[in-house]
Amino acid sequence: MSECLADFFNRLPHEAKIAFVQKMFVPPVCAGDWRSSISDVTNVNMKTQYEIPNGRLDIVILLDNKPTFVIENKVAAPIGKRSDNVDQLRAYGAWLKRTADRAGQKFAVLCLLTHITDPPEDFKEDQRDQDGTASKVVRWSQIAGEVQVLANSGTLPLDVRTFAREFHLFLLEQNMTTEFARFEDFAAAIVYVKSGTRISSTFEKIYDHVSELGGPFVRGFYQDDAFVDFDSETNLIHGWKYLSADPIKTLCFAYGICLQPRRSLANEALPDEDSIFLSIGVETRRERNLLEARSKDLGPEWHHVSFPDQSVLATFRPLHPALAEPKLFASTMTGWIDQSHSRIAELIRALQKQYA
Repeated sequence: MSECLADFFNRLPHEAKIAFVQKMFVPPVCAGDWRSSISDVTNVNMKTQYEIPNGRLDIVILLDNKPTFVIENKVAAPIGKRSDNVDQLRAYGAWLKRTADRAGQKFAVLCLLTHITDPPEDFKEDQRDQDGTASKVVRWSQIAGEVQVLANSGTLPLDVRTFAREFHLFLLEQNMTTEFARFEDFAAAIVYVKSGTRISSTFEKIYDHVSELGGPFVRGFYQDDAFVDFDSETNLIHGWKYLSADPIKTLCFAYGICLQPRRSLANEALPDEDSIFLSIGVETRRERNLLEARSKDLGPEWHHVSFPDQSVLATFRPLHPALAEPKLFASTMTGWIDQSHSRIAELIRALQKQYA
């Protein structure tokens, strides 16, 4: 998402860049300094993944090659913290202020570009922060609105307007044009209320089958298990069962549907089309290292995927054929699980042996 914004921004003519920055990223407390500083600026560009000594910045806007705006992009994700418990925004703001002071700049802006994520309580636009930077909160829906305006601007070159229309369509497809429920969302919720029980029943049949596999797939429902769960952030409809595989304590088997895995799970090795999946995962650091070391054991169709709190090996198949006969979805999944069971059991035994 950050790269798309930078690609679009850097295509704009100079005056359009200045207008875009002023409208989107300049907080009111900096309006005077901005007006007095921008008249002599000849080059404005946006860079992503900008490396600094204490991290990597999502987006930086440079005025004549001087970092002036640091933009932290958060889409339905919490503000991260360093090992010393200082949050990302504070650390990045301190770096920006030091950099601006050395360059003799009059102002520096730390911006939170967000979708769903709320800013910290002390992140206020009407005052400068403790580190001397000014704060600005921008919603992706605001970016989308301005991009749509520019797409219809007769003063911009045709190629820029075309790119703006494509960028806006992309944001629309990603549900980034608003943080409020749309008509389609209410319609989907109503459909879910009517169909949720049937979906739960289907996934419970899969869970019951997993519980009958024997070995580490022990019978019964455990407190941390789930027949079915809906995760809108990662576009998952899935269920899972924790396994009994001493001395490994956090081994978990999961199954379900993932919409656009490559984009949803941010992994270029995964398929882009909607898919069904099976996975085996662990949570502790030592277990994660062991699983990654044996990530090739299940074959090339299994992918290692790392999350902040879990590592998994997952395999995918296209969703569309699995839903060709919806009544057979549960049997399709259980048949696939049976085909994979022996290899998964071998992997579990290898992990247990290596752990011990």
